[in-house]
Amino acid sequence: MVKKFGSTEKCIVCTKTVYPLEKLAADEKIYHKSCFKCTECNSILSLGKYASKDNGTLFCKVCFKKLFFSKGNYSEGFGQLKPQHEFEKKKNGGETKEGITPSEVEVAASS
Repeated sequence: MVKKFGSTEKCIVCTKTVYPLEKLAADEKIYHKSCFKCTECNSILSLGKYASKDNGTLFCKVCFKKLFFSKGNYSEGFGQLKPQHEFEKKKNGGETKEGITPSEVEVAASS
């Protein structure tokens, strides 16, 4: 069968067809140029000026740095537990050392 006009590639954000002139490929995913936006501030990104998390969330460099520096690590800055707290949670069946939550550990450590 002969392929007709158009493309079968779909944008990861809007799930619409992406045509060659509007195609942008980043992190092995296809986007429309207008859909390639920061999740925090909605500014349109370019290939040289973006950062992404493992789950495919896109950030401009400014928002990425702001979120990273707010906690000092990638995990907590993006709403996840630190790796050591994840380990303690798995090890202790949902609670960290001495029965307190990771957020309480952070508060106690900063006091």
